[in-house]
Amino acid sequence: MNFIRFSPSFTFAQIREIYCWRTPISDSDIIDMALMLETPCWKNVSTIELIDTGLSDFALGRLSRTLPVGRLKKLVLDYNRFGDEGMANLLVCLTGNTELQHLSVNYCGLTIPSGALIAELLTKSTIVHLEVTGNALQCDGTAQLVDVLCTQDIPLKSLLIADNGIDPHGKGNQRGPFMTAKVIRRWLTCTQYLELCDLRDNDIGDLAARELMDGLTD
Repeated sequence: MNFIRFSPSFTFAQIREIYCWRTPISDSDIIDMALMLETPCWKNVSTIELIDTGLSDFALGRLSRTLPVGRLKKLVLDYNRFGDEGMANLLVCLTGNTELQHLSVNYCGLTIPSGALIAELLTKSTIVHLEVTGNALQCDGTAQLVDVLCTQDIPLKSLLIADNGIDPHGKGNQRGPFMTAKVIRRWLTCTQYLELCDLRDNDIGDLAARELMDGLTD
């Protein structure tokens, strides 16, 4: 992260966005970033994108403790395989965040347990745009996530959950695609906020697809 150590005359308060794509970031780099973001002069950063950087569980945990500070509105962590443990770290540290609106954790190795973790996070934050494409939430994880949207007034505007193994083939599921589709249908019929829901590349089958179509016309 040496590239962000500017001369003392630079006004850090002018920086609003931090992007790092497809560049390895070490744990020490993340510690430097976290310490930096904790200082008042970095309080105006509103977007952080760390895509395919090899972010470790430790690094995510350390960075997460910094995230409630300031005005962060968008956090993108795509293609970092931190898994369910990393998602648990995010839940702890983003709980109560009143600024974050957009969270993207595409292709992060999330599995069924992360469905409940994300659901809890939605009840304790201000996220309105959620991307979880390319994980393995499967039927149970997806149903756990969406069920909270049916029972609580959460103003989620977009949910991108494509390619998550929502199909009859997943192991450890108590639900199948049809029962999962019924939960999603309940959300579709009761929400007044939804603008986009992406379920592509999930082999849900004809019955579940019909259930979703009926939900759009209810």
